[in-house]
Amino acid sequence: MPLGARKTALLSLTEWESGDRNIDVVLEHRLVGANLDARDTALAQNLTYGVLRWKGRLDWVLDQYVNGGLTSLPVPIRNALRLGLYQIDYLDRIPPRAAVNESVELAKEFGHKGTAGLVNAVLRNILTSLRPDFPDMRKDPVGHISVVYSHPRVLIERWIARYGIEMTVVFCEYNNEVPRLVARANGLSATTPALARALRSEGRETRPGRYFDECLEILTGGDVSGLDCFKSGMMQIQDESTLLAVRLLDPRPGENIIDMCAAPGGKTTYIAERMLGEGTIKAFEISEARAAKLTSNIERLSIKSCDVIRDDAIAEADGTADGVLVDAPCTGTGTLGRRADSRWKFDLDARERVRSDTEELKRMHPRQIFARQVERQLRFLLKAATLVDDGGRIVYSTCSMEPEENEQVVTRFLDKRPDFALEDASDFVPPMFVDGGFVRVLPHKHAIDGAFAARLIKSGREPLVMEAQESTELAMEAKEIA
Repeated sequence: MPLGARKTALLSLTEWESGDRNIDVVLEHRLVGANLDARDTALAQNLTYGVLRWKGRLDWVLDQYVNGGLTSLPVPIRNALRLGLYQIDYLDRIPPRAAVNESVELAKEFGHKGTAGLVNAVLRNILTSLRPDFPDMRKDPVGHISVVYSHPRVLIERWIARYGIEMTVVFCEYNNEVPRLVARANGLSATTPALARALRSEGRETRPGRYFDECLEILTGGDVSGLDCFKSGMMQIQDESTLLAVRLLDPRPGENIIDMCAAPGGKTTYIAERMLGEGTIKAFEISEARAAKLTSNIERLSIKSCDVIRDDAIAEADGTADGVLVDAPCTGTGTLGRRADSRWKFDLDARERVRSDTEELKRMHPRQIFARQVERQLRFLLKAATLVDDGGRIVYSTCSMEPEENEQVVTRFLDKRPDFALEDASDFVPPMFVDGGFVRVLPHKHAIDGAFAARLIKSGREPLVMEAQESTELAMEAKEIA
């Protein structure tokens, strides 16, 4: 195996650990510069995402063999060790000796003779010695699950309290699987059978989605952006869980819809499809890069009814709409399997090697992370409430499994805006996804990404809390949660 794939993985992991960008962006940038062939590109992706997926377990093992612990070493040397151990433990086709030798070469290039010797000694010691036992499941279930299934303790504590030990293990197992690659047929230009035929003609085998006729699972995985059927707009890559919020919104042809957090456009373009291309969609996105991605997807799928507005929806959205989608920014705990690096922003045991959206967020305790998100989520909902007429609806959705970001946000919103009411989701989505009137998708139950959604109808009663008071009250609530 060439060193190029491993070097690309090490550079990506080191940049992620030392910077503030998510791993998808970092790796994509590195792969462009690496100019690897298809096999080495796949290996670089496997190594990068595999190390991040199993980083908690890899680090625990390495800590037992490194004097002073893994964090005492420079970041590139940590990653050389992680890459070596990941290959030893998880990649059967790579001989352990080759994994050790390549990691030593990386340590020479990004360290010195001494660090190369350390990497060699640590990995060979792991290969030849009896490893220490993991934390005992009966005495320390949180510690055991956290290490063995590679998740931060703070999340394991929360999930055990909510779902129990057995379901928490199943959830973690789901997060550690290689994510399914799912395509939604663009109903404005292609049927699902036509998409399946087109994919097959380009060497990609598929099977039907688990829940929705529009979806196909692409079994061979890999990058699809170069396929003709992708470039021609026959499909959009998105998990099946993302369709539920749009089904709950139930957009109709000719309606006016506002999407307050639209990028990258999976839900936005599905709204357009459900509207048969008739009506108008205002799609807000504050990030320039994400707005560019949103625009690219809309143009590729030949959506004519959507206007992309690169601005803050809370500040700039105006007028009225039949429906508003608030796909709110959240901690994303329902998608930790798909976003291999996201789980580590909750890692309290190694804050110095965790990167997140901002330096401020990096230093936060997880309770403060949730509180910060809740304030933003409430602001989006309260703004959305000003954009719908009587009888109009808001759908609030997240990809989080945490009650603070889901039903508790809805409850706070309804306390402030009694002119809105929760409408049962049962009339809009399959009953298996309905819980207490909400849409709730659990990865360990439904085997797709986690999601939450609520449909809120404006009844016409007067709001209880005036807008001038809302900002102060929201800030106070966030402070109390923190």
